Amino acid sequence: MKKFINVIFIFISLSLFLVNCEDEHTEDIQDYFKSFKIEALSNPTKLSKDISGTIEGRKITLLLPESLDLGELIVSFEHQGDNVYVGEKLQTSGKTPNDFSKPLIYTVVTKSGARVDYTIEIIKVPDTENTFISFSFLKENNPFLAQDYIAVITGNKIEIEMPSVKKGLIATFETNASEVTINNVVQVNNVTVIDFSSPVIYTLVSEEGVKNSYNIIIKWTSPIPHFTITTENNADIVSKDDYIYADLMIEANGWGDDFTGKTRIRGRGNSTWVLPKKPFRLKLDEDAAILGLAEEKDWILLANYIDPTLMLNAVAFKIGELLELKYTNHVIPVDVTLNGKYIGNYMFTEQIERSKSRVNIHKKMGVLLELDINYDEDYQFISNNYGLPVMIKDPDLSDYDQAESDVLLQKIKDDFHKLESEIASSSFPNNNYKDLIDIESLVKYLIIYNLTQNMEINHPKSTYMYKDEQGKYFMGPIWDFDWGFDYEGTFRHFGSYNKPLFRNLSSASKGYTFFTRFIEDPEIKELYKVTWEKFRTEKMDSLLEYIDFYADKITNSQKKDYQTWKSAPNYPGVTTYSNKVLQLKSWLEGRAYYIDSYVKGF
Repeated sequence: MKKFINVIFIFISLSLFLVNCEDEHTEDIQDYFKSFKIEALSNPTKLSKDISGTIEGRKITLLLPESLDLGELIVSFEHQGDNVYVGEKLQTSGKTPNDFSKPLIYTVVTKSGARVDYTIEIIKVPDTENTFISFSFLKENNPFLAQDYIAVITGNKIEIEMPSVKKGLIATFETNASEVTINNVVQVNNVTVIDFSSPVIYTLVSEEGVKNSYNIIIKWTSPIPHFTITTENNADIVSKDDYIYADLMIEANGWGDDFTGKTRIRGRGNSTWVLPKKPFRLKLDEDAAILGLAEEKDWILLANYIDPTLMLNAVAFKIGELLELKYTNHVIPVDVTLNGKYIGNYMFTEQIERSKSRVNIHKKMGVLLELDINYDEDYQFISNNYGLPVMIKDPDLSDYDQAESDVLLQKIKDDFHKLESEIASSSFPNNNYKDLIDIESLVKYLIIYNLTQNMEINHPKSTYMYKDEQGKYFMGPIWDFDWGFDYEGTFRHFGSYNKPLFRNLSSASKGYTFFTRFIEDPEIKELYKVTWEKFRTEKMDSLLEYIDFYADKITNSQKKDYQTWKSAPNYPGVTTYSNKVLQLKSWLEGRAYYIDSYVKGF
């Protein structure tokens, strides 16, 4: 009996052994990978087509194009094991990247805990080279360019130097790729228009589906526009009042369309007119859209003689633009040649006036006013309450007969005195003065003058406001900032940044008395604080970037201007133009911190 039992035990043990051997053998021959492929969906920057591997025993073979970058490829797979590893790294189908330029073994861990290795074999197959052979921007496709611009191709970089443009560009390229795309949009040679002001990456796709990316690097440092003005009989421009006839030719140099036409020209400005480098006003014979700006006849060339950066007015206008102050001027830096002689870097901008593309108010019933102690317009008055010097820029009352002109003048006076009386009232700010003036434009206006420390508002000088036929007064447009940035009283820009904007400079500071009145209103203070903090967090960086942009564009022009005038002072410790630009940026950052403290005190 005992012998029988031992036999039975041996039989059972042998049976179990054989079953286990069978299971292990079954595991050994089983295909645990059901599929193994490199999908375009998981490798969007490298492939446009899926590549499937061939599974034979414990080897997976991938036929890969020679041009395919094998680094960081992501494999999608199906398996019937428990987990998949490469070394000790757990693999997730369609997610885990691996470097296929090195030998790889994928290991399937079975449900019983066994480890089954699969060796990856890469076989490279010839494919299309998939490269750019040439790349350019041609004048024939981009007529606003002054010439053809040919790129240099180095590896996967396309580098080109050319003028800044405000329009989209059409590229001309030669390639051996089967398809060229930007953000999955097919690009057609000599046809597709692209905005290159932001970074652009071209993707080339071969017939085998391999993708190859090229970065476009454009250095926008080419010339600024050049104005050539030739007066009749080469006459000198000696008057602010009398125009003389001239021919005007503009080489846009990529900033818009070239222009040739007739104009009249005279001097302009008050304190700036007596300086060696003169500012000018142009009046074209016909409306024209100069350098992409809206069609008009009247234009300004600002000289910026005392400005060591040649951009202080541009910076102020940029602040106005970032704050979305209505009717803020546009600025384009230009070189000017007058009667065959180069006269320097200028700032081309719009004339402040009533028109559909400028201050768009009713021709007769709207009003554009300038508060300015120069008091040199034909129609003007001194206000009743604050003694403000008010000049009427529009409407032009000389266009009407005497009786109608007198009526319009009186209406303008009455309207302004109504506003001023409410502001001067003992019931201020708890009266209806906000029905008469737009406080949002007022606050933006005050912030611009504060950030630039333009104390001319205290006099006042060049302080504009407008009113349409029906409605409130609005502050703006802004104008004349070359005496800002701590210049007034010091005759040196970028000194102290922590002086208050409003200062009673003299008994004649009528603007100081008028504008400080608004700061007594708690609602104005709160709106000022909110508007400033939004600008500070969202727009200040853009302002500083604009300064770098503008400085880069005028670097060569600034050198020629300095050689012509040698006017910009070399401040202590500042020996180069780039250092002057850095000084401007540093001063503005300091001024911003000052305003931070200012609004905290509200």
